[in-house]
Amino acid sequence: MNAELREFASNPDRFTWLSDDVSRFADDRLCIVQGNVWAGVSGVRVGGDEVEALVAEVRERVPAEKSLVWWLDPGTRPPDLEERLLALGLREPADRAGLLHALACEREPPSGPPDVVVRRVETFEDYRRAVAVMWEAFATPDERREAQRPHLRDEFEAARRAGVPATFLALVDGRPAGLGRSVYSDRGVFLIAGAVAPWARRRGVYRALVRARWDDAVERGTPGLVTEAMPDTSYPILRRLGFEEVCLIRRLEDPR
Repeated sequence: MNAELREFASNPDRFTWLSDDVSRFADDRLCIVQGNVWAGVSGVRVGGDEVEALVAEVRERVPAEKSLVWWLDPGTRPPDLEERLLALGLREPADRAGLLHALACEREPPSGPPDVVVRRVETFEDYRRAVAVMWEAFATPDERREAQRPHLRDEFEAARRAGVPATFLALVDGRPAGLGRSVYSDRGVFLIAGAVAPWARRRGVYRALVRARWDDAVERGTPGLVTEAMPDTSYPILRRLGFEEVCLIRRLEDPR
């Protein structure tokens, strides 16, 4: 596998393009990416005696009302960072996605079925429909929906200005059935938010969304996909579609 694509898969937040409602702070110690209601810490490389100060710095940089998750890749230093973070109050994430597979794909995945139509979201109405599918698919709690709802218009406009993330909406018989997003980089495309409505599962919707985003990546001249998959849901599907294992990612949430 291409070494740059492998590095991208293990630490995507360092390389992705950002919309103007998302910020990034990165140095040789860590990378912090923040949206309106969320934040992520990744690529941590510090000495053992620096961990407590680093956690305090992150908590200072990220407003307390935001969901804050740390992503630990195999290159994380110190090697026992997980245990140190747990001792400082972090915990298993509320979404139960404590372990993810980082995957990459360099070859054309199979097409979706002909009755699944995938189109890139270009209107706010389609954006709202896509978000509604995501909330349904992920069983998003009402409080998270209410926190995000006031930001939807701003998120849509910011993505239109920057071109990222690109949202793709899948329809079956004209009904919104799934969505997936692409976050671009010079190294390839980071696939996020892949979700299928419960009523539309086992109909090839997820496969169609992956293929649509591959075709988009090829068109823009970066034919490589990376993503992070949950072991018991998207991981086996993506492996069948040609994605290769890069590494395991451990996630911890800071409840503050």
